[in-house]
Amino acid sequence: MVVRNQQDRIKGTSVLSLPPQSQELLNRIRLPAERSLSDDPIWLRTCYDPSTEDSWTNIQNYLELKFGHPPSTFNDPSLYNFGSNWEKVFLRAPQLLSNDQSAEEYDEYVDEALQEGIESESMDAQHAEENGYDPVEDELPWTCFYSEYLWRLVAGRIHIVDAKTLAHKGRNAGKVLVMWFDHGGRAIRYAREELDEAGSIGGCFDYILKDHNCWANGDIGESYEWGAPLGPPYGEYSSETK
Repeated sequence: MVVRNQQDRIKGTSVLSLPPQSQELLNRIRLPAERSLSDDPIWLRTCYDPSTEDSWTNIQNYLELKFGHPPSTFNDPSLYNFGSNWEKVFLRAPQLLSNDQSAEEYDEYVDEALQEGIESESMDAQHAEENGYDPVEDELPWTCFYSEYLWRLVAGRIHIVDAKTLAHKGRNAGKVLVMWFDHGGRAIRYAREELDEAGSIGGCFDYILKDHNCWANGDIGESYEWGAPLGPPYGEYSSETK
């Protein structure tokens, strides 16, 4: 009741015009859209510069025409003006990181793929090196060995409309950042896709995208790069992961 009364008092008032302490309190209230998410990936706008409004309107119109209704979209400058820190969305919608499997089932599911990747790499390493492959400098083909492992780590996918997407010019203007993340909210793999392609895969089940270019040829998240805390080389630690 108290929250409702507070909301009634500020009805018609911009949240951004309230004192910082009041904004902070109101920002803790999770919106209905953040509590009841659909199975489809959400679309998150992280840039609200006034110059981007036309670009955003065009994207909204396209998505509504594409799906027949607006997809789950987080679009509020007082809540989602994250810039490059898109991970903050999990503070608003932590259920995006939920796991339907038990901890034991999940660990077995992931570890199975990790061990298969280690075995594949150990069998092919000599052949790859004979052909000039340097695992440190070239990184590939380790992503081929561990693609299934990375796939099994995925907790969800999010389509991000950021400053680069909304820019009027530039290599990535109009391209949506499609991001796969793990249960800790860390980026596993990501790719920039044209709006029509991002819209086409927006309603797809993840298993359909396993062989799609946006996953197969996507960039590796910082935490999973070669030499990063969660990245390879994995074989050196295979005895610890069994």
